[in-house]
Amino acid sequence: MNAYAHKKIRPPGYLSAWLWVVMLGWATSTAQVYCAEPAPLKEYELKAGVLYHIIKYVEWPGSPATNQPARIQIGLLGQLPQSKALEVLDGKRIEGRELVVKPVSNAYEISSCQVLFIGASEMTHLADIFGRVKNLPILTVGEFEGFAQRGGMINLIVVGNRVVMEVNREVAEQAQLTIRSPLLKHAKMALK
Repeated sequence: MNAYAHKKIRPPGYLSAWLWVVMLGWATSTAQVYCAEPAPLKEYELKAGVLYHIIKYVEWPGSPATNQPARIQIGLLGQLPQSKALEVLDGKRIEGRELVVKPVSNAYEISSCQVLFIGASEMTHLADIFGRVKNLPILTVGEFEGFAQRGGMINLIVVGNRVVMEVNREVAEQAQLTIRSPLLKHAKMALK
């Protein structure tokens, strides 16, 4: 008979094996929590920088000198996991125009924006959102697959450690927005 079985003494290494199993289970569950987290802060910092440069190359209706908005309101629509990274644009200036970043939730707030950043959480509401802004001079920017093909103007997709822009020039032109060629050179054109 085994000496350990008779005295009900645990074999050497039993505690360390048990501890190893518990720690492995904890590490696995922690890894799953981190993997399930939304886009990391770095991704939204990249998107904020790209959005700033996009706005530099967009002209709203009217002549550049007289009819450009004095303030550019950037509305954040939907659940954006790292919206603080986008809010860093608040108060910055582009060609003398102040950027104002704010969350929006209703049609009135949306219509007062020049830029509408639409989070992936709004994917199922795109038809309604695009219906509200159709032909209004509001630059729509998204961050999920198919955004530009479904009627958005600019889609920001992270590939590796860079942001790829998809541009739907046709929709922008319908809204009387001009996207200047330096930006278009770096964008992928989206076809409906």
